[in-house]
Amino acid sequence: MAKSSKSILVVSDMHVGSATSICSLEPQITELGTVHLPNKLQLALNEAWYNCIDDLEQKPTLLVVNGEPCDGANKKQVGQQSWTTNVYDQLEDASKLLKDIPYENLIFVRGSTYHVQIDGTNFEEIIAKQMGAEKYKAYGGEGLTDYYALIEMYGKTFNFTHHVGYNKWAAYRTTALAREMAGMVFEKDKMGRADVIIRSHVHYFVHIEFTHSHGFTTPAWKFPDAHLFRSGVAGTTPDIGMVEIIIEPNGEIIIQKHIAEMEIKPLVSHFMYCSSVALIKTIFHGGSSHREQMIEDKYLRQRITTWT
Repeated sequence: MAKSSKSILVVSDMHVGSATSICSLEPQITELGTVHLPNKLQLALNEAWYNCIDDLEQKPTLLVVNGEPCDGANKKQVGQQSWTTNVYDQLEDASKLLKDIPYENLIFVRGSTYHVQIDGTNFEEIIAKQMGAEKYKAYGGEGLTDYYALIEMYGKTFNFTHHVGYNKWAAYRTTALAREMAGMVFEKDKMGRADVIIRSHVHYFVHIEFTHSHGFTTPAWKFPDAHLFRSGVAGTTPDIGMVEIIIEPNGEIIIQKHIAEMEIKPLVSHFMYCSSVALIKTIFHGGSSHREQMIEDKYLRQRITTWT
């Protein structure tokens, strides 16, 4: 019987729990006995999630969640911009989304301590047990997850870990990854060959191919929160999606990105000016009634006319 191709699907940085991240259509808030109503951004991310699943070339032989399925307690913002800081609820909703991917096998790789760990408790370890994930411990021992993973298919080795250097500027986004790929050459005698290097954390997709190796960073499922705006807005908008790796029986590797074209855009407030008249129109929705205000500015004096 002829061999068929296999595939690895890589998902990362879901950050479920954040108000700027993906969630299901009815995330449970168990403490209150209610559900969270997804905002417009979350609805768009949810739609993109299922569009990416529909676009897969084949059923994944292996699904790798390369860190941070949940957002965690969000301590630095004291829970601001979170629909829940209950990690149980976050993991339940993340697993609901992941179960809709038709994978055959599943592993989790650990992400940033800030998002996925409190003291000695790692949340990827919890969700891995809940979802029946395959065990990966680099040097054995108890538990199901580790900070990196080495996977082999059809003689090709795939090297996963969550972290890699981040750069806001697109021109330099390949630098940290290329440095990591070059550095891994010197790890060959210690860790074995890496044909494909997969990193996450940065929330953008870049792909580098050298003569005998590939490297890429994975897109994310979270739009920026307050933390990312500390140095300005440029370079903060993420790539949203998943990456599918197809491995042919002859060892050929195909990197198939599934990047969502997000139609949702941030609000732009429009102020309309006509000659010396400034018109600002505001509509307050209250059932069937509307209230409109026009502000006229003539000869540097303001006259406000209001009617209902």
